[in-house]
Amino acid sequence: MTKNIPQPLIERLAENAEQTGFGWRREAWQAALHDDDATLALLDRLGENVDRETTRTVVLQELSAGRVTPAFVAAMIWGYGMTGYGPARVRWLLTGVRGRTSITAPIRSDVLEKLAVGAQVTRESGPIQGFRYMNNSGKILYLGGPFFTKWLYFTTAVKGIADPNAAPILDAQVAGWLRANHVESLRVDKTPSYENYLRLLKDWGNRSGRAPAQVEAAIFHLATGR
Repeated sequence: MTKNIPQPLIERLAENAEQTGFGWRREAWQAALHDDDATLALLDRLGENVDRETTRTVVLQELSAGRVTPAFVAAMIWGYGMTGYGPARVRWLLTGVRGRTSITAPIRSDVLEKLAVGAQVTRESGPIQGFRYMNNSGKILYLGGPFFTKWLYFTTAVKGIADPNAAPILDAQVAGWLRANHVESLRVDKTPSYENYLRLLKDWGNRSGRAPAQVEAAIFHLATGR
């Protein structure tokens, strides 16, 4: 059963607007990733503002060079925006240690391997299989669907931010907007829910001449202002 596209989304898609850049907390991320030289080098290079395109470029460059940690951190800088807790949360999941002691705990190689495999699975087998992997056999402590879909998006948007094969983000803001507009109630932690979400985006994308990732970006903007 097809579902009507809410009017605000129709208007946003008609604009075909790109995301406006926003600031981030460089010092806080440097403190959280103090022991990873490749990430510190990346943090020094990043501009004062980030957006989808600049983040996509950085993530793909770092990942292609085999530098998973800075690639993932770049995606998370975009994902957490100006919230104050992003650096600490990323430190927790990279080390598997929660709380202040995480700052001295080493970054775990198995976590980085799961991130790399998640990107590979999604590229080779599609967003649903990538979500299933990251949510099950590739699950990482403290990393849920709202943020691992951000990672999968940036690692699969190979041909641009509107890559038709990119894995769309599904976080609480996007799910909340869809629920508030009486479209669908989605779980951000369940693969079947992500499958329904992807089906919805493809339908709306076909009807509006946009890729699924473009529909997601428009919803994300309406939900967050970003």
